[in-house]
Amino acid sequence: MELKLRINSKNTFPKGGVFIKSGLPKVWLQEIQNIGLAFHLVKAFPVPGANANELFGCLLVLDQNSIKADRIGRNYFCQLIENKLFIPENTIVTPQLTKAEWHNLFSEHYHFMHPDIGLVELKEEVSWIDLLEAPVFKEIDIIEPSKTVHIPQYIASLRYEANTEDILEALEKPFSQEDMPDELPFDMEELMKGNQKEMDKFLAFLDENPEMALKLAIPLDTLGTARGGFDGKFSFEGNGSGFSGGGSFSGGRRNTINESGFDGKPFIIVFKIIFVLVMLFNLKSCDFTNTNVGTNSSLALIVIVFAIGLIIALALINNSSSSSSGSYSPPRQPSASGGGSALIDSERFATIQNRYEKMATEFKERKDYTKAAHVYMKLLKNHYKAADVLEEGELFSEAAAVHLKYCNNKNKAAECYEKGHVYKQAIELYRELNQDEKVGDLYTILKDKLEADKYYGKVIEGYKTNNQYVKASFIYKDKIRNVNAAQEVLLTGWKSNKDAFNCLNNYFVNIESTEKLSGAITSIYETEVSAENSELFLQAMKHEYKKHENLEELTKNIAYEIVADKISVKPDIASELIAFNENNKSMLKDIMKYKLKARK
Repeated sequence: MELKLRINSKNTFPKGGVFIKSGLPKVWLQEIQNIGLAFHLVKAFPVPGANANELFGCLLVLDQNSIKADRIGRNYFCQLIENKLFIPENTIVTPQLTKAEWHNLFSEHYHFMHPDIGLVELKEEVSWIDLLEAPVFKEIDIIEPSKTVHIPQYIASLRYEANTEDILEALEKPFSQEDMPDELPFDMEELMKGNQKEMDKFLAFLDENPEMALKLAIPLDTLGTARGGFDGKFSFEGNGSGFSGGGSFSGGRRNTINESGFDGKPFIIVFKIIFVLVMLFNLKSCDFTNTNVGTNSSLALIVIVFAIGLIIALALINNSSSSSSGSYSPPRQPSASGGGSALIDSERFATIQNRYEKMATEFKERKDYTKAAHVYMKLLKNHYKAADVLEEGELFSEAAAVHLKYCNNKNKAAECYEKGHVYKQAIELYRELNQDEKVGDLYTILKDKLEADKYYGKVIEGYKTNNQYVKASFIYKDKIRNVNAAQEVLLTGWKSNKDAFNCLNNYFVNIESTEKLSGAITSIYETEVSAENSELFLQAMKHEYKKHENLEELTKNIAYEIVADKISVKPDIASELIAFNENNKSMLKDIMKYKLKARK
């Protein structure tokens, strides 16, 4: 009988195997792994080639009940006929045989329809153990590595360190020399001499270029100037001004007398001296017995003194004039490190000051807090306002630097550093200020419990020294998290009768379990209550009676015992029992009768 394969449009028999076309077992293993088949569920049979001692490929027999292979890559599906013969997919065998004929013609082994040599019987299954070679083991000396750096699993805290000098330099010099304008619409030399026309040009220039004041760095000396005649001082200094005038230049009303800056003060001084001298000479020459004697001599002395005074006045005027003219030194060419000042009238001074303040307000409204602070600090010389603006803009490091250097306010600087998470500088300042609790809080944020507890310990010792045991207990309980130590401190306060009631009350508050609280009340009552502090303990029992229903009987019995011990000496103590018998009206009547009888 001759069996032939014929192409068919579909598979007539089920897919029972996968053919891998390769003669290398290594490729077989890779393909089995790529398909995703388990080795214990697959049977593999080698398929011989056309030549001797040559392999054509490998046939994988699939378990139809447990394996469903859909993606086989570059390999081929095979149809299985009556569990006997494997043929390629999309083919059919002719002639068609019955089931009995298939079993009679073929043995128990699988058969494969080879495209080159025909029918092949698959007798031997692939033995993977025989094909695998065990690796050659090498003896290696294991060297223990050194301990590596611990890599944290999460960020516990975040901080950064600020350089105060760098921060201030950025605030004070926001522009470089390259940003300076090449030409200005006003004559700086004449402006420095106090020329009011040039001052008006300068004001108009600021109206058109409000931020140019930042680049020129022309501040008003609003704090340290002597403003005689209601005039002000206009100071040119810092980055961009570039003028190195050596002195102070008069302007406004100070230029009304020969441009000398003379203000009449020498005349006032001379006339005071003359007046005193005249009075002294008149008194010396007076003769109260003869009114005519000495008259001529007195007149002569007066004339002489006036002449001397006039000569002195003229000399002072000349000195004042020469010194005024000598105070002017011509401005040199622009220099980045120079500075100078000009005196201006109060109206223009106030105008410039208002322009600067308006400029700072506009910067704040635009959320440009750095420039607003620069205006306040450099142009208006108001360092406190500059620091407030920086803090408002949450520029805490910058605000702290200003508070520290210009305002000399270490406490405020420390607060700003703390808000800005610059904990190192904040800790240093709080140490200088002896605020140990703050230092401990910051170390707690930094997860340094050892240092935090050290500074909390200093706070506790200070509280103990001042007999503030309740505050000391709060540090133990809330900061150090040591409730037992807090209880010991509170018990010490109770025993020493220092704020005893509050100590005892907080001692009971720290006990969470009602059962433990009952034992603590009993223990303290039996061992730590005396005639001196029994009434305070009674007040504590009133408090616990209202808080815990389970302790009503215990606290009530203790209260009765204390009242019974004290009532013979202090009858009014009977009123304390009302708190334990609020609904007992007869008790109230009996107490009133007893107190009335005791008074009689």
